[in-house]
Amino acid sequence: MRSMTGFGKADYKSKKLNLSVEVTSVNNRFLEYSIRMPKQLFFLEPRVKELIAAKLNRGKVNLTLNYEDNGIGIDRLVINRSLADELLRELKNLKKRYKLGGELELEEILAFPEIFRVEKSSNIEKKIWPSVSKTINKALDDLVAMRDKEGENLKKDIIKRMAQMAADIEGIEKGAKEHLVIYREKLSRRIAEVLDNRTPDGARLEEEVAYFAERADVTEECVRFRSHLKQFQQDLKQTGPIGKRLNFILQELNREANTIGSKAAGVTIPGLVLQLKEEIEKVREQVQNIE
Repeated sequence: MRSMTGFGKADYKSKKLNLSVEVTSVNNRFLEYSIRMPKQLFFLEPRVKELIAAKLNRGKVNLTLNYEDNGIGIDRLVINRSLADELLRELKNLKKRYKLGGELELEEILAFPEIFRVEKSSNIEKKIWPSVSKTINKALDDLVAMRDKEGENLKKDIIKRMAQMAADIEGIEKGAKEHLVIYREKLSRRIAEVLDNRTPDGARLEEEVAYFAERADVTEECVRFRSHLKQFQQDLKQTGPIGKRLNFILQELNREANTIGSKAAGVTIPGLVLQLKEEIEKVREQVQNIE
């Protein structure tokens, strides 16, 4: 089981290139990217996203890539020399035609940006991508290792809370049975008081007790709760993304707990139901961070 929270970092250094990658992730319903890198490397962004998607399934991922070009030559300056020649020739003609004084300086040519452009060096992606991908993968592996460790910690806490839920359900079932006996005794005493201690109609008493028992019976809900709990525990053992499925099962557990609470009328049961719902909420908060 893997958490969606983590941090990873990796560096790469060579004679011609230095790279630094930091990647963080937090919980999110889907896989989202936020990639920051120098504009000289923007052309690599689609391939960077592919690396992230290959390692992660869910989470909001922030990746920062910095680099120092020590001679690998990512960008190169290209001069349109034919345009520069034509420009210089026409400037000289204008100077002669209008009898202008002074010498032509470099500034006159620099005023025309169309002559210069910056483009990627040939085969630069082939040269730089192996180093970039290796560094990013190393940072992502670091991130995944942290997410795995955090996931194991979450799993231990959730298993402990699952055991508490199972104990609460057992206590609720026991309390429901005990409360039915208590209710029967109380009802019998009240009827006797109304009848001046005369023996109440046994059939009518049993009918009332049966009605109460049917209305307050939580057996079906407890059985379904145990079934959902068992499925939840089985899913905890699965590999791969399970967060969305666990969250769905928790919704069903909470639904059964609410129904049990609405039926419970005793002193002991409502306290256990409240405790049960608190455990479900705590697990739900944990599951929000599971991939």
